[in-house]
Amino acid sequence: MTLTQLRYIIAIADTGSMNEAAKSLFISLAVKELEKEIGTRLFKRSNRGVSVTQEGMEFLSYARQVVEQYQLMESRYIEKKNIKKTWR
Repeated sequence: MTLTQLRYIIAIADTGSMNEAAKSLFISLAVKELEKEIGTRLFKRSNRGVSVTQEGMEFLSYARQVVEQYQLMESRYIEKKNIKKTWR
């Protein structure tokens, strides 16, 4: 499982469509690989789009937390480090 895959899951859930999310993220294969890795179907697919499965809702909750925490760490440490470099 990667952070990128978690971001893909969130994008699909937010847009309600693999196609819409894929326009900017190129994600369908990554999502299928993640579903296979964790042994859980995260989305119910149809010709009308996708909806999050019950298991997907729980997973999505954790994915949002992980991504949010990563973004907090990134802004605290990585962006701060880059600012210090430009000041020198």
